[in-house]
Amino acid sequence: MLRSVLLTPLYLLTAGIVALHAPAAAACPPSDPNHLVYQRRSSPDRCEGINRQAISASFNLVSLATSNLTNLGDTLRLQVPNMGGIPNITLRSFERRYQVDSFTPELSQNKYQLHLDTRIIRQAEVAANSLRAIASLPGSQPIYIPVIIGQPSSSYQFVLYSPARTQINSFEIRHNNQVIHSQQRPNPRRGEMVFSWDGRNQPRGLYQLWVLAELQQRGQRPETVTRVFSFYHDPAWFR
Repeated sequence: MLRSVLLTPLYLLTAGIVALHAPAAAACPPSDPNHLVYQRRSSPDRCEGINRQAISASFNLVSLATSNLTNLGDTLRLQVPNMGGIPNITLRSFERRYQVDSFTPELSQNKYQLHLDTRIIRQAEVAANSLRAIASLPGSQPIYIPVIIGQPSSSYQFVLYSPARTQINSFEIRHNNQVIHSQQRPNPRRGEMVFSWDGRNQPRGLYQLWVLAELQQRGQRPETVTRVFSFYHDPAWFR
């Protein structure tokens, strides 16, 4: 269990904010479309490519997705359930520094969708199992919606990222102020930290992910941080 944390209104507004939703077109000016560099591309209009600066500078949630993807075909479909607003969606591979974002998804069958030609992904030699995706509704306190990459699996995959060695003392999923799932990672590591949760038997609603972590940066005393991320869940999304 997490130790008691006093949450002020300001904390509730700021906790759980994730970085790395790229700004608009100025961040990726058009270039030679045959180059793999991160740039503005068409059909659909988006920013895509190898982004050398697309690594998180802080400890954060970088992916909340469900997928059974093992191989890449000619087209990759991303889907985000419609929760009342157009979500910001980012697809990336930290392994290859690949990223696609700054696009407007189309609403179809109550899901926001992107059908993406995988030419750039395949040329960049991005492995299907390295793809991470995150979607959030805009606002002062983002609320996250799981991204379906290809077809859904039987669980969500949460990916935390830290540039510093990080020990996860508590990873809790809460609903209606009750802890319904808990894990920990006592061995410190840097980079991606992957957690899974099977929510098929949990009701539809708004959930919170609570993370208590210890950041171990060289030359500094360990820092204990708490992050709270709100996300929507519906067991129907696994079907």
